[in-house]
Amino acid sequence: MLLNRLDEELANLNLTVGDVLIEVASGSVGFLVERVRRVDIVEDDIYFWEVAWVNKEAVEESLYSHILEEEHLKLSIFLGIIKWQSINGETFEL
Repeated sequence: MLLNRLDEELANLNLTVGDVLIEVASGSVGFLVERVRRVDIVEDDIYFWEVAWVNKEAVEESLYSHILEEEHLKLSIFLGIIKWQSINGETFEL
């Protein structure tokens, strides 16, 4: 029953290009740039997000890109590790 609720919550997170992410621990801000589909023999389709991060602490290297697997990103949002603000006005809070 708990896993069903988790699956429902994660399915309701509709990530979109342009959404804003804030990593709670570091305060870094990221923007979803592109969703990439990859095919896996076992899992079939797996989706990844390219995130452009701005690190407020490192001025010289303030913009860097990172690839995150979509389900991992959604779980991080669900757990509160990353805060999410959609360009459509959606947010996530338990």
